[in-house]
Amino acid sequence: MEEEITLDLRELIGILRKRLKLIISITLIVTLISGIISFLIIKPTYEATLSVFIGKTSDINETSISYDSSDIAMYQKLVKTYAKIATSSDVAEKAAVELNLGFTAKQIQEMIKVTPQQDTQIMDIKVQSKNPEEAKLIAEKVTTLFIDKAKVIIPNGNVQILDKVKVPQEPVKPNKKLNVAIAFFLGLMLSVGIVFV
Repeated sequence: MEEEITLDLRELIGILRKRLKLIISITLIVTLISGIISFLIIKPTYEATLSVFIGKTSDINETSISYDSSDIAMYQKLVKTYAKIATSSDVAEKAAVELNLGFTAKQIQEMIKVTPQQDTQIMDIKVQSKNPEEAKLIAEKVTTLFIDKAKVIIPNGNVQILDKVKVPQEPVKPNKKLNVAIAFFLGLMLSVGIVFV
């Protein structure tokens, strides 16, 4: 029985050796196609990010303001409410009109991603666009309009921008290296499968 298993393994290795050129060729072709698509065809997407603080003081650096556990819990829940306001159609519509960049309100809504930072009173507003300058402009405008609308809906609330948005320098997608690596392994698996078939 052991001899049969050893023979089978030797046969498999022999098949792979005989078809090594085919395996290498298919793997390289799939990897090359992925590289061309990732580096030359797919336009990179840039992401501009703004962080806002949600609290009960107009000055987040003021040391005289104290928070108890109920305050912190309340504001952490409010962050989710503010996130809904930031991604509302009203904010997107006003941003589309005021920016006049050729985007519809729905397109701007799709660009916006609001992420509350877990167990904090901080919320990240992210905007993705093919143009880094546009990403920055939309993030700034959306945040300004969001703060204005939040003041109307929650008059006693307070939102402060933590840092100024910058023009993103590096794209967030596609992940070119990862795409090529995945294509390499898929190409290798495909070629080996074809050889055995």
